[in-house]
Amino acid sequence: MRWGRLGRHRPALLLIGVFVVPPLACSIAGGEYFGKIPNPDPTHFRWCNSSEPEFIDPGLATATNDMKVAYALFDGLTTHDPEGLPLPSLATHWEISPDQKVFTFHLREDARWSSGRPIIAEDFVYSFSRALHPLTGARNAETLWRIKHAKEYNSGTARLLLYDVGPFRAGEAVEVVPEKGADGKDVMPPSSNLRVATKLLSLHADPTSSSQVNGHVSPGAEVTIVELNSLRDWAYVYSGLGEGVYGWVPMALLHGPHAQRDYRVVAMDDSREQRSASVKGKDILMLPELLGARAEGPLTLVIETVGPTPFLVDLTLQNVFRPVPREAVSRWPKTWTKPGRIVTSGPFHLVAWKERDRLETVKSPTFWGREKVRLEKVTFYSVDDQAASASLYYQGTCDAIVANNVPNSYFPVLSGETGPTKKQKLDYTRAPYLGIYFYLVNTERFPSIHFRRALSYALDRTQLMGIIKGGQIPTAQFTPGKRIADMSDEELALCGVTRDTPGVASVVVRGELCYVPPMGPSLDLELARKELQLAKEELGDKFPKTITIKFNTGVEQHKHIAEWIQHEWERHLGLKVALESQEWKVYLKDTANGEYDIGRMGNIGNSPDPEPDFLSLWRCKAANNRTGWCNREYERLFDQAEVEPDRKKRLLLMQRAEEIMIDEAPIIPLYVYTQHHLRKPYVRGLAINLIDQQSLRETWIDPNWNARGDGK
Repeated sequence: MRWGRLGRHRPALLLIGVFVVPPLACSIAGGEYFGKIPNPDPTHFRWCNSSEPEFIDPGLATATNDMKVAYALFDGLTTHDPEGLPLPSLATHWEISPDQKVFTFHLREDARWSSGRPIIAEDFVYSFSRALHPLTGARNAETLWRIKHAKEYNSGTARLLLYDVGPFRAGEAVEVVPEKGADGKDVMPPSSNLRVATKLLSLHADPTSSSQVNGHVSPGAEVTIVELNSLRDWAYVYSGLGEGVYGWVPMALLHGPHAQRDYRVVAMDDSREQRSASVKGKDILMLPELLGARAEGPLTLVIETVGPTPFLVDLTLQNVFRPVPREAVSRWPKTWTKPGRIVTSGPFHLVAWKERDRLETVKSPTFWGREKVRLEKVTFYSVDDQAASASLYYQGTCDAIVANNVPNSYFPVLSGETGPTKKQKLDYTRAPYLGIYFYLVNTERFPSIHFRRALSYALDRTQLMGIIKGGQIPTAQFTPGKRIADMSDEELALCGVTRDTPGVASVVVRGELCYVPPMGPSLDLELARKELQLAKEELGDKFPKTITIKFNTGVEQHKHIAEWIQHEWERHLGLKVALESQEWKVYLKDTANGEYDIGRMGNIGNSPDPEPDFLSLWRCKAANNRTGWCNREYERLFDQAEVEPDRKKRLLLMQRAEEIMIDEAPIIPLYVYTQHHLRKPYVRGLAINLIDQQSLRETWIDPNWNARGDGK
């Protein structure tokens, strides 16, 4: 899943001005294109990204603007083809076991990091364990939860038995049981991986060589064991001092403060009889060997999943499945992606990063497919404001704008609805998009289901569509899809709906499987007021006196949507509603930390299957579940689906789970996205597909575009 920074709405009551065509419009012959068409440099592609990337580290990136850069810099087992589907990349081919639980990927022999080191299977094992480790704090880690034991590893409860203890044998996977705190609540005991340095430690880059030292740890300082070497006489540890650093140290130089502490553990893999025991801290460690990912030789990666996972290959497209270089991350865990430090694997390499301005990349000389990469340089402009982005494009500074970074007030002119020519601009494209725009509700601040339902019942989403004029689909459904009214007869039959059925649906497997998401609370003012009254009776003097809607700056529609919703909730429910805007990075941090009442968000899927990219968001311990909502029946249905090999039955379980979530309203869906693109006519190979993912290795600039006359 990808958090979407963008939106495209302007309430009707605020449309008091007219669209003003920029001054350069008068210089455009015939007005066929939006803005100036410069003489292009065939070696250089200039892309107006949205805001400043929060992360370009593929293990940490969550936002759409992060991923445009991350995918150019880092390769994966697969890459996106023009339709957005998996195409072999670092993996040349793979085998899948009949039960869809074991996936064996065979890696390329000629793949190299930008440092020149070969890319090997162990790089993937390291990267998976790093993204899942609680120390990393990766907010997209749940994408990896399909890997065996990954969820427990991510939560910090998984442990490996080092010795035979009670009913367990060395090498078995167990889970630490929470203890009761003084207040009666469950608390996790201190980590058995914690160690104290007995003398000055040198953190080595490699346990077999003393040539490079990443840093030092003073006697008495705490470190956390992350990994052991094969002989278990060296430990790969993390020190949180300063900016943090990783490295290898001899085990003999570490003291375990919790070595004799008792831990209650249970077996993770028992299906019939649960085994448990009390073990000492010295007997258990959280280690990467717990995970269902292993290197069977330098070029063979094996991934075992927790249950049948028919969409695992689709998941390998995502950023968190792409490997990162241990040697760079270890030295600078938080700043390794800076120019001069970064080590990459993709078609382009970062050479300059001017904060809040641009990122400069050049063609990587070590990329395995460099002969087919036609660009020598790609510039990503960090443009936080849509109008500024459109202005740069108009002036010819950008060759293209990323999807949906065009002000919605421009749409009538771009589409030909208004303007002097009444014709659609030839460099403007509107296309379907697998994304949903919705509001988050902080359920810890608003625990009343009745209150949350009232908020959703009070909104007539169809009003937004008359405001934004971008072809979006109003919906009270969460999982996005294609408008049912626009489906073919074959698709309607597959989905079991008729053309007048409201809402959207998705064809998951062509000709075989369809998913129709359940409808959430939609416009019903009578029900809205009834639910509000129930909330007042339930909450008493704890009923909120004011609620605040937070949204990110730089996208004009977010403010206008918030103002419209503010107006609707005040008018229909009598609530006092405040608005607060924040810069994107601050907004992400606040919503991740639960420091908000109501917040806007967009989520873009990587495949039409609702499970991995949409519904997994709302699991209790999902890193991106910013609402605080947790439902045990939802968890049970998910757990049941994870072991169900029949994909049709699996989708039915997902539908039941989504019904629970949408009924309890921790989110308020508003509309299904469409894509809006502006691209100069000389830009080639920058694919437009349902998930808006492109491989820049296929992009090129055609200096003879005007002479061709074929538009290709």
